[in-house]
Amino acid sequence: MGLNFAPISIRRLGPAAHAARGAFAHIAKLALDIALPTLCISCREPVDGEGVCAACWGKLSFIERPYCPKLGIPFVYDPGPELLSMEAIAAPPAYARARAAVRYDEIARTLVHALKYQDRTDLAPIMG
Repeated sequence: MGLNFAPISIRRLGPAAHAARGAFAHIAKLALDIALPTLCISCREPVDGEGVCAACWGKLSFIERPYCPKLGIPFVYDPGPELLSMEAIAAPPAYARARAAVRYDEIARTLVHALKYQDRTDLAPIMG
């Protein structure tokens, strides 16, 4: 007396297998986050998915107006609209303008170096 097994349709298992794979990936990511939490790139404190903690983000020095419209160098006072910095006048660049979002201080340098030299491409969205 032999056992007869009905063939299982692969189409019927497709969505179930896909859902199981998605659930497994989610569980694996949670386990990895618990075992190796994401750390702030600057102070090494645990963070929620981003590369910088709130305290270090608050220490970034954002460049706001007034600044040189050609080089983006911040001015101490507002010299008026479209007035260039001494650097832009003394050695005019070949490009129309340059602009940085933050000053290149300790935290900004750490972010840039992690992106460039440690292959931390996950930092690109917060730096863009």
